[in-house]
This record gives sequence, structure tokens and C-alpha cells, in this order.
Amino acid sequence: MIDYKNLNNYKKSLIIFLISIIIINIFIFDGANFKSSFFILTVIYTSICGITSLYYYKRTKNIERTVFLIVILFGLLCVFLSPINSVSDEGEHFMRSEITSHGDFFPKYITQNNKNGFMSIDSLAHMPMDKTFFETTSWNTQPINTTPQLVNSAFEQNPFYVYIAQAMGIDLAKLLNLNQISMLWLGRFFNLLLYASFTFIAIKKTPILKIPMAVVATFPLAIVQAASFSSDSFIFSFSFIVIAYLLYMYKAKEGSLTKKEIGIFTILVIILGLSKVTLGGFALLILIVPKNNFKNPKDKYFGFISILTVLLALIIWSKFYAVGSISHSWRASLFAQKNVNANGQIKYLLSDAHGLITFLQIENQIPVQIDALSKLYTNYNNFPLFNVIYTLFFILLCMFYQLEDKIKRNTRIITAFSVFIIIFGTYVVQYLTWAPVGAKDLIESGVVPRYFLPVFVLIPLIINYKNPKIKNNKILIITCILIFLCGMLTFMAGTIY
Repeated sequence: MIDYKNLNNYKKSLIIFLISIIIINIFIFDGANFKSSFFILTVIYTSICGITSLYYYKRTKNIERTVFLIVILFGLLCVFLSPINSVSDEGEHFMRSEITSHGDFFPKYITQNNKNGFMSIDSLAHMPMDKTFFETTSWNTQPINTTPQLVNSAFEQNPFYVYIAQAMGIDLAKLLNLNQISMLWLGRFFNLLLYASFTFIAIKKTPILKIPMAVVATFPLAIVQAASFSSDSFIFSFSFIVIAYLLYMYKAKEGSLTKKEIGIFTILVIILGLSKVTLGGFALLILIVPKNNFKNPKDKYFGFISILTVLLALIIWSKFYAVGSISHSWRASLFAQKNVNANGQIKYLLSDAHGLITFLQIENQIPVQIDALSKLYTNYNNFPLFNVIYTLFFILLCMFYQLEDKIKRNTRIITAFSVFIIIFGTYVVQYLTWAPVGAKDLIESGVVPRYFLPVFVLIPLIINYKNPKIKNNKILIITCILIFLCGMLTFMAGTIY
């Protein structure tokens, strides 16, 4: 039997999608775009991907599979579209991935011929920067040169497991004796596949917030990072898994949880926190799990032990490994030049009231972060119209996406506090480790939206408005996701090519 209501919703969404794509392309169109075959191909490819994804959702009604498809289809474009080393710090992530590919999980900072660095290979030591595939044929077509070569930076402070997927891609390129560009493409693809897989698992696992998680997971900035060598691919997608497991505990049946679930959640948060220390703040969310969900209600209080365990593990990791490793890179000379010193910054904050005033002005960072939502690549322009429209869309989604149950006040407060701790903590860490001593503006901390992108999934638990008259239109939300992706990637194709 044909579901005519479902069919009509699909037709309406398809019409909205096609009209929006036409309007977007009219807005960004100019003569140079018309002459660019790559731009035209991008418009065609993204349109086909959008139509395919809409049709797939109409047929399956499965949000996690649809998100997996969207991530792969649009991510594949980014694998090839993104210029070499154009995503923030991609060259350094590339080098760490290559070092990981030959089993060196803890890179050694060495001195050779009066130069300091890490041992990688010649192919990576002579990589181009911010160049497209068409501009780097002399590097692309060369066979992989595995001659040992010293490189000055390799993200020593990051745990090795955030680079395993990229390393597998590099190993495959070496095994098949392909050319140098194949290391880039295969490493990016394996990282994208990891992101899509973890995201699929998280959306499937979570009992609530499936659509908000899908929206955040398919945000253009997230997909571009996932389709690069960046460790953010692991950080974002594993954050979704942590949130999904937490929400599974939150919605569990009464008397079904034990200390085992708290232990699993603690381990998940530690794994995540070692890759991005401020995301250890997710540990606080254990407090939203209702006491009655535990077989022994007193087990809930082990949540406090969980929080302390995470905090202790991250302090030990940071103090005895990560912080000292940061200077083993190009950052050491930059920090000396900028007068960046964590101890000096702490002394400044303790002795000068202006330091406190600087952090009281954190709300001034909201327009700064909104303006950076479409900053997909370090040295290319952003898309101001996208920033405004997407922000409005996401605020409306968080407010009016209907959850099954009314969110209790305590849940809202604890979630809001956890989100605040992660965002505020990100600024504090960056201010101490990146901003010059005595900086009067938080913009000098170098904070960008991707640092706390995963916490956006939790916003509906804070500001959600329940109204039985409002119905969730999932296919319309997916349509919006696809419109934003098509528009953003088409814009970038026109800017770059």
C-alpha cells in the first residue's frame, strides 16, 4: 500500500531542496564560476547527492543510515576538494599519522644535525601547502619516498589512537606502491570512514536527540574536518558516542543500571578527554541519570567517583605528558615571540583585575564564533549569509524539536552547567596556552567553533520548549541539512577553484 502522506512530504522536500539550490547558486554565481568546470561539477555532484539522500530516507526512514550516507557522499567530495594542508594544522596531523603508520605510537623528539624534530619520511617533509590537486602535479605524481627525514612538528601531545584510521590509509598507499597524493586521499578517506561509522553507532545507540545529533554530525565544518587528517574526526564522532551512552543511561528502565555502566561511561570520557582535555567536562553529565534507573539507587553516587577519576586522569596526562610535549613543535618559537607562558598568564590573572574582566566579557565571543562557522579552511574566506541562516535554523531546532518527555529542571541545570564548563574551560586553556601574557581580549586565545562543536548536541536539553501541537518533521530537517551542505561546499568550490 502506498503511503501518500509520506510521498507528498518527500515531494515537498524535494521541491524545497531544488528551489533552494537554485537560489543559492544564483546568489554565489559569477562569471568566474561559469568558466570553472570544477565548480559546475560540484553543483551537479552535490545536487545528485542531496536528491539521493532524500530518496534514501524516504525509503528507509532510518536516520542513522541516512546520516552515514550523507557523511560519505559529501565527505568524499571534501577528500578531493580540500586543498593540500588547507584544513587547520592538517600537515602536522599528516606527519603524526605517518609516524603512527609504522608503529611509533609515542614519537620521539630527537636532535639530528643540530635540528630538532620527529622522524618521518621525505615525501611529507616536502609537501605543498594550501595548493589544490591541479596546482601540485610535480608532488602528486611522484612515488612515495620513504627515506627517513626529520620534520619539526607532529602533535606529540595527542594520543596515538586518534591517528590509527589515517595511518591505515597511509599504509595501504605504501603497500600498493602508489604515488604521493594517494597517501593524502586514502588517509583522508579512512578518517572519514571512521567518522561516519562512529556517528552511525552513536545515532543508533542514543534513545533521544537523534535528529539534533544528526544535524551536528552533518554540519559542513564537521564533515570537512572528518575528510581530512585532523584528529577532530575522532574527537567529534567519539563525543557523539559518549553522549549517546550517557543518554542511554538517562533513558534506561528503572532498576536496569549497575556500577558497570558507570565504569564504561568513565572509560569512554577518559578516552575522549585524553584527545581533548576540556571535553572531560562530559563526566559531569553522569549526574543527570535518575537514581531510580540503578538496580541499587545508591550506585548513583559512584557518579561522583567517576567525575573525580576523569579529573585525576586528565590532570596526570596533561601535567606529565601533554603540556610538555606542546613545545616540541613550531609553537615553541612562536610562543617565545608572542610572550605566551602559562605560568606568567596565571600570575597575571591573580594579580590584575583586568584578567577577570576579560573573562566576564566572554559573551562578546558569540558573534565572533558565529562568524567563524563557515571558516572551513584556514586561508580562505567564510560565507557570512550561511552563518546567519544556519544559526537561526539551529536555534529554532533546539527550541522546538519535540522530545518525548518533559525535561526536568535539574536536568536542564546540570546540562547547562556541563556545557558552560566545557566552553569556559576551552577559553581558559586556550588563554593560558595560546594568548600572550596579559591579553585583554579573548579573541587572542584563538578559540574556534570546532573546539566545542560536540556540545551543541546537548542544547535541546537546556532550552527545549515542549508543545504537543508541534510535530517533528524529520524529512524537512534532513532537507535543511542537505541544503546547507550543498550551499557551503558549492561556495567553497567557487572560492578555491
